[in-house]
Amino acid sequence: MTTSVDSHADRWFAVGSSRETDHRRAGAEAARAAQEAGPATLLVVFCPSLYESDRVLEGVCSVTSDDVLIVGGTAMGEIAPAIPGALETGDPRAVVVAALGGPGFSVHDTVVRDASRDRRAVGATAAAATEGLTDSHQALLMLADGLTREQHELVRGAYSVLGAEVPIVGGCTADEVKYTLTHQFHGSGAGVERLSDSVVAVGLGSNAPIGVGVCHGWEKQGEPMVVTSSTGGEVFLLDDEPALDVYLDRIGATRSLLDDKDKFSAVTIQNPLGLSRRNGQDLRVVHSGDPDRGSLLCLADVPQGALVWNMSANATDLVDAASRSCRMAVDGLGGVPPRGLLVFDCGARKLKFDPDELRAEQEAIAQVADGAPFAGFYTYGEIARTRGSRGMHHLTVVTLALA
Repeated sequence: MTTSVDSHADRWFAVGSSRETDHRRAGAEAARAAQEAGPATLLVVFCPSLYESDRVLEGVCSVTSDDVLIVGGTAMGEIAPAIPGALETGDPRAVVVAALGGPGFSVHDTVVRDASRDRRAVGATAAAATEGLTDSHQALLMLADGLTREQHELVRGAYSVLGAEVPIVGGCTADEVKYTLTHQFHGSGAGVERLSDSVVAVGLGSNAPIGVGVCHGWEKQGEPMVVTSSTGGEVFLLDDEPALDVYLDRIGATRSLLDDKDKFSAVTIQNPLGLSRRNGQDLRVVHSGDPDRGSLLCLADVPQGALVWNMSANATDLVDAASRSCRMAVDGLGGVPPRGLLVFDCGARKLKFDPDELRAEQEAIAQVADGAPFAGFYTYGEIARTRGSRGMHHLTVVTLALA
């Protein structure tokens, strides 16, 4: 168990974690540690997808007042200061709970089900979580199902309501690259529901600044390709050739890779596509391929006419990107020290790390946090919109800093 707390007269942020093998006890231990600073307003629960999350949530509720808002979801790994044994073994699995409290913070919540039915409308509905907030600093925290696909439409829907005034930050829940089932959590100390194909949104208000950071650390490789035919996240043609064959040739593979779903996922998650953007690249994970259509299926949109590259990265660059994301968020506080950080880090980045590199990334986050507690999870997609309607990312680190 670890406890990390940063308290203040009118707002505080604290983190608890547990690797107890009894999953109910793990939830209770992490939640209890996170709430040692006092009565919480919001708990954000990050749970390994391999854990019995219903038991974890029972434990969280057993030590939490009925009126406390609880949100969260399943993950490919968790991020928190000094989880005992986690970084030494290269296995960051633990129940991690972040708690916010004090009159300086205010929260409103919305949950929207059947998110894949009309993603843009769902995003617009989720933005209602900010209604009624009167705080001078606000953000929308979104937790979405990582298997819904085309989550960029969720962000666009939220942006259509919020405009440029309120940043949107969050991540997509994960399930250890099985692409079978992820859960989102929503409820209170009186009981938490496990959902799928949903969006859980929290309108977060503060009387102090809020900062957002975004960085990925990947670099372009080879010549660009033109997306000559695509719809949403499905790419049919690259340079007027079947996208599947062009992509596999670029990464030195053949269609036989499709015969082993797990191997395909393991290879393609290390070989993303990069979309050319005005301020850099947006990354897209190749989720699967359709041999009959010769197409690639990505977890987010790949617009027709876009220029794309194969992307690569080494562990040093990825660790540096985590540091830069956190620094960008902290710098956004205008010189006010952070009370805490929420970090949304792509699960594909985690797969490139050995235990030493995993430890180096979390140490880099801790160095920028400079004593402030932090918590987060390894995701199936990261959400960060601070300018314009684009805000869905992959293979990226997104940081929310709270002053």
